[in-house]
Amino acid sequence: MAAQLTKEERLDRLVRKTRQRVENIAPETRLLKHMPSSKLGVLVREAGYERGSRRLLEELSDRLREAGVDFSPELSDDANTPETTIHFFDAKRPVQGLQPARELFEEESQLQHFLWKNKHFLSQATKHLRLTDREKVLAPGSRPDLIAVDTKSKELVGIELKAGTPDEGIVAQAAKYMDALKTAAEAQGHKGARLMIITGQPNEQLAEQVQVHAEKVGVRCEWLLYRVRFELKKA
Repeated sequence: MAAQLTKEERLDRLVRKTRQRVENIAPETRLLKHMPSSKLGVLVREAGYERGSRRLLEELSDRLREAGVDFSPELSDDANTPETTIHFFDAKRPVQGLQPARELFEEESQLQHFLWKNKHFLSQATKHLRLTDREKVLAPGSRPDLIAVDTKSKELVGIELKAGTPDEGIVAQAAKYMDALKTAAEAQGHKGARLMIITGQPNEQLAEQVQVHAEKVGVRCEWLLYRVRFELKKA
């Protein structure tokens, strides 16, 4: 009968296993969703515990980073649940622009409502931008989340929102929006058209694909990342 592993040995085994999974990642892999992952509850059980205490999660975090493994979100994030998916990647090849999941909205509707009610945030990030409409139909199948006008360049601006990580559908969607924006801008007498894509997480590959169509049709395209923070402290 095999000897039962101690919790210390279980932690060591978990770190080695995770390090091996990270080493098996193809060098060209750049997207978080393609990185190895595990549910937080599964990690806790593999470490030999029924529940994940802060002490355990901080210790596991330290050991993983000592082994050259980074991860997202943070293991000890208070917003995590046992069902939270943790993605792992090589600390020497980090995912560029990766943001804390707890600082992102869960739904596009929440992000849209927030930006519409707090228009000054967009104006601070991109000067001279004035929001005019929400989900305005520009053409069949083309209804950006927000519409704005750049008061300096006189461009018509469409804004598409993705609360978390964008998927492959954004490429075709952006192409439709750029075509519709260009046509609408010409019809309304604007000096040009622009598409802004605002997402919670980066996707370099998709951004490159969207840019190809932008250059083809002559519509400027910007890809921005957002974060929202709210803190309460004792007075």
